[in-house]
Amino acid sequence: MSIDAHSPVRRGRPTRLVATLLAATLLALGLSVTANVVTATPAHALCVTPVMEGDWHNIDPATRSIVRTQLQFVCNDVITCDADTGICTGGTSYYRIRPWGACTPACDWGWRNTVRESDGWVRTQYVYSYKTVDVWARTEAWYGLTYLRVWTNNDFTAADGRADYTTNDWFLR
Repeated sequence: MSIDAHSPVRRGRPTRLVATLLAATLLALGLSVTANVVTATPAHALCVTPVMEGDWHNIDPATRSIVRTQLQFVCNDVITCDADTGICTGGTSYYRIRPWGACTPACDWGWRNTVRESDGWVRTQYVYSYKTVDVWARTEAWYGLTYLRVWTNNDFTAADGRADYTTNDWFLR
Protein backbone atom coordinates (compact mmCIF):
# COMPACT_ATOMS: atom_id res chain seq x y z
CA MET A 1 0.00 0.00 0.00
CA SER A 2 1.45 3.32 -0.98
CA ILE A 3 0.77 6.61 0.77
CA ASP A 4 -0.18 9.48 -1.41
CA ALA A 5 1.22 12.84 -0.22
CA HIS A 6 -2.03 14.52 -1.17
CA SER A 7 -4.36 12.18 0.65
CA PRO A 8 -5.81 13.33 3.98
CA VAL A 9 -4.25 11.95 7.16
CA ARG A 10 -6.62 9.69 8.98
CA ARG A 11 -6.69 10.08 12.69
CA GLY A 12 -8.03 7.32 14.74
CA ARG A 13 -9.69 7.42 18.11
CA PRO A 14 -6.45 7.14 20.19
CA THR A 15 -4.90 10.15 18.44
CA ARG A 16 -7.95 12.33 19.14
CA LEU A 17 -8.03 11.17 22.76
CA VAL A 18 -4.35 12.05 23.28
CA ALA A 19 -4.82 15.45 21.60
CA THR A 20 -7.88 16.18 23.75
CA LEU A 21 -6.10 15.15 26.98
CA LEU A 22 -3.05 17.24 26.04
CA ALA A 23 -5.20 20.28 25.31
CA ALA A 24 -7.11 19.86 28.59
CA THR A 25 -3.85 19.53 30.54
CA LEU A 26 -2.33 22.62 28.96
CA LEU A 27 -5.52 24.57 29.59
CA ALA A 28 -5.57 23.48 33.25
CA LEU A 29 -1.89 24.43 33.68
CA GLY A 30 -2.48 27.79 32.06
CA LEU A 31 -5.39 28.52 34.39
CA SER A 32 -3.36 27.35 37.38
CA VAL A 33 -0.42 29.61 36.51
CA THR A 34 -2.77 32.51 35.86
CA ALA A 35 -4.52 31.92 39.19
CA ASN A 36 -1.17 31.81 41.00
CA VAL A 37 0.02 35.01 39.40
CA VAL A 38 -3.20 36.82 40.24
CA THR A 39 -3.30 35.57 43.84
CA ALA A 40 0.45 35.79 44.61
CA THR A 41 1.43 37.82 47.65
CA PRO A 42 3.30 41.05 46.94
CA ALA A 43 7.09 40.85 46.95
CA HIS A 44 9.03 42.70 49.63
CA ALA A 45 12.69 43.61 49.57
CA LEU A 46 14.71 41.92 52.27
CA CYS A 47 17.69 43.27 54.12
CA VAL A 48 20.16 40.54 54.92
CA THR A 49 21.60 40.56 58.43
CA PRO A 50 25.12 41.92 57.99
CA VAL A 51 28.19 40.40 59.60
CA MET A 52 28.79 43.49 61.76
CA GLU A 53 25.53 43.08 63.67
CA GLY A 54 25.79 41.38 67.04
CA ASP A 55 26.98 41.49 70.63
CA TRP A 56 30.78 41.84 70.66
CA HIS A 57 33.16 41.43 73.64
CA ASN A 58 36.66 42.88 73.95
CA ILE A 59 39.40 40.27 73.44
CA ASP A 60 41.42 41.97 76.21
CA PRO A 61 39.75 41.01 79.50
CA ALA A 62 41.85 43.62 81.35
CA THR A 63 40.89 46.54 79.09
CA ARG A 64 40.29 49.94 80.66
CA SER A 65 38.47 51.06 77.53
CA ILE A 66 35.34 49.53 75.96
CA VAL A 67 34.46 46.06 77.25
CA ARG A 68 31.44 45.33 75.08
CA THR A 69 29.85 46.73 71.93
CA GLN A 70 26.44 45.96 70.51
CA LEU A 71 25.68 46.71 66.87
CA GLN A 72 22.22 46.59 65.38
CA PHE A 73 21.32 46.96 61.70
CA VAL A 74 18.14 48.94 61.05
CA CYS A 75 16.64 47.98 57.69
CA ASN A 76 14.42 50.67 56.20
CA ASP A 77 13.92 49.22 52.74
CA VAL A 78 10.50 50.80 52.17
CA ILE A 79 10.06 54.33 50.86
CA THR A 80 6.70 55.97 51.65
CA CYS A 81 5.58 59.13 49.87
CA ASP A 82 2.80 61.43 51.06
CA ALA A 83 0.42 62.10 48.14
CA ASP A 84 -0.50 65.57 49.45
CA THR A 85 2.96 66.96 50.24
CA GLY A 86 5.09 64.84 47.91
CA ILE A 87 7.55 64.26 50.76
CA CYS A 88 9.06 60.78 50.80
CA THR A 89 10.50 59.08 53.88
CA GLY A 90 12.26 55.81 54.59
CA GLY A 91 14.63 53.88 52.42
CA THR A 92 17.65 54.62 54.61
CA SER A 93 19.26 51.65 56.34
CA TYR A 94 21.87 52.23 59.03
CA TYR A 95 23.65 50.75 62.04
CA ARG A 96 23.07 51.60 65.68
CA ILE A 97 25.92 51.16 68.15
CA ARG A 98 25.96 50.74 71.93
CA PRO A 99 29.39 50.63 73.63
CA TRP A 100 29.93 49.68 77.27
CA GLY A 101 32.83 51.26 79.17
CA ALA A 102 35.09 49.50 81.69
CA CYS A 103 33.35 50.65 84.86
CA THR A 104 32.03 48.52 87.72
CA PRO A 105 29.40 47.65 86.67
CA ALA A 106 30.03 48.31 82.98
CA CYS A 107 28.97 51.82 81.86
CA ASP A 108 26.30 51.76 79.16
CA TRP A 109 26.97 54.62 76.75
CA GLY A 110 23.55 54.19 75.14
CA TRP A 111 22.45 53.65 71.56
CA ARG A 112 23.51 56.04 68.79
CA ASN A 113 22.77 55.91 65.06
CA THR A 114 25.86 55.74 62.88
CA VAL A 115 26.87 57.09 59.49
CA ARG A 116 28.40 54.64 57.02
CA GLU A 117 31.72 55.64 55.48
CA SER A 118 32.86 54.49 52.03
CA ASP A 119 35.80 52.52 53.48
CA GLY A 120 33.65 50.18 55.59
CA TRP A 121 33.72 52.13 58.84
CA VAL A 122 30.58 53.33 60.63
CA ARG A 123 30.94 56.34 62.88
CA THR A 124 29.07 58.25 65.54
CA GLN A 125 29.73 60.68 68.36
CA TYR A 126 29.00 60.80 72.09
CA VAL A 127 29.00 64.24 73.70
CA TYR A 128 29.36 64.59 77.45
CA SER A 129 29.80 67.73 79.56
CA TYR A 130 33.51 66.99 80.01
CA LYS A 131 34.47 65.32 76.69
CA THR A 132 33.43 64.33 73.18
CA VAL A 133 34.07 60.78 71.99
CA ASP A 134 34.18 59.99 68.28
CA VAL A 135 33.61 56.27 67.67
CA TRP A 136 34.43 54.32 64.49
CA ALA A 137 33.70 50.60 64.02
CA ARG A 138 34.18 48.02 61.28
CA THR A 139 34.77 44.29 60.91
CA GLU A 140 38.08 42.81 59.86
CA ALA A 141 38.94 39.19 59.12
CA TRP A 142 42.17 37.75 60.49
CA TYR A 143 43.20 34.08 60.46
CA GLY A 144 39.68 32.84 59.74
CA LEU A 145 37.99 34.91 62.46
CA THR A 146 35.87 38.04 62.07
CA TYR A 147 36.78 40.77 64.55
CA LEU A 148 35.05 44.03 65.30
CA ARG A 149 37.54 46.88 65.48
CA VAL A 150 36.42 49.93 67.47
CA TRP A 151 38.55 53.04 67.37
CA THR A 152 37.78 56.05 69.57
CA ASN A 153 39.07 59.58 69.92
CA ASN A 154 38.48 61.09 73.37
CA ASP A 155 38.61 64.90 73.27
CA PHE A 156 38.39 66.47 76.75
CA THR A 157 37.21 70.03 77.35
CA ALA A 158 39.79 72.60 78.44
CA ALA A 159 37.97 72.91 81.78
CA ASP A 160 38.45 69.18 82.45
CA GLY A 161 42.20 69.41 82.03
CA ARG A 162 42.85 65.76 81.06
CA ALA A 163 44.93 64.90 78.02
CA ASP A 164 43.10 63.69 74.93
CA TYR A 165 43.68 60.06 73.88
CA THR A 166 42.65 57.42 71.36
CA THR A 167 41.86 53.73 71.76
CA ASN A 168 41.94 50.85 69.30
CA ASP A 169 40.01 47.86 70.63
CA TRP A 170 39.33 44.45 69.07
CA PHE A 171 36.21 42.36 69.77
CA LEU A 172 34.87 38.86 69.11
CA ARG A 173 31.33 37.57 69.50
